[in-house]
Parts: sequence; C-alpha cells; structure tokens
Amino acid sequence: MHKVVFLSNINSEYYHNDELLYIVKRRILYLGFKSICDIYKDGEMIYTFQSSDFTVLFWKLKILFQKLEKKVILKKVGYKYNLIVDNHSIFIKFTNNPFKKVIGKIFLNENCIGEIEKYEKNSKTYFNFEFRQQSGLEYYALILFSMYSVGITDTVV
Repeated sequence: MHKVVFLSNINSEYYHNDELLYIVKRRILYLGFKSICDIYKDGEMIYTFQSSDFTVLFWKLKILFQKLEKKVILKKVGYKYNLIVDNHSIFIKFTNNPFKKVIGKIFLNENCIGEIEKYEKNSKTYFNFEFRQQSGLEYYALILFSMYSVGITDTVV
C-alpha cells in the first residue's frame, strides 16, 4: 500500500509498505503565490518543481530539475496536468465533494488504476493510495500527486 503523510508544516512524506520513498520540502515564494518543491530520496534531491498557487484558472506547474529513473514530461490538458512517462499518460481526477472518503481516482491512459482516500489523525493529514493493478508507474503517480497537493495542508506555525 502507498501512503502520504502531510506533517503539521509544509513538508510531506511518501511511503510504500511503511518504507519511506521520498520527502517533499516546500519553499513559499512571492507572498505565497508561488512555491518551489524539492523531492529528496535518501537525502539526495531527485526532483524539483514550481507551482503557482494563485487560482485554479492560473495554476501552473513547471519541472525545474529531475533525476528520476525515467524521464517525465508535464502536459497541460485544459486546467489539469498529465504526467507523461514512457509514452503513458498518468492523470488524477478529484471528486467535487471534499467530504467523501475517496477523494480522487488515478488513471493510466484513460483506464482507472487506483483510488485516493483521505483521513486525518493526530493533527496530520494522510492519503492512502489503493492501486487496482500494478503498472510499474505507481511511483510516478505519487510524483504527480505531490505536484497537485502543494499547499493542501497549509497551517500557520
């Protein structure tokens, strides 16, 4: 099982079967209108992206650095982004109801391959990822989720 833990600050941790995959560290820029997020695996930076957090209409993602096993490309489709890996398109559709247990579905080339569930415990926000089939691209679905989730649990510390 894959899981994400959003700590009480702006960092998050990504796990597979309780083994830490990577950590996302966010830096807020331009009065909170932009963020730069660095992803670290075993203390080494493997991915950096920029997110504009202004509104959904003006939301922009940009890859600044990547040192992943497979090269990824962001493709904007309408107001959303797909992650292209090995000529496969990964995208996430979120529910319009934030009170549902399942808050989104993960797609690979138009086929639903998993669901995202949200829950909170001890002032932390958790997301569980239940993949219906193994495609070998689950790690990259988590990378895309990390890009979508910038600012999801902002708190004043």
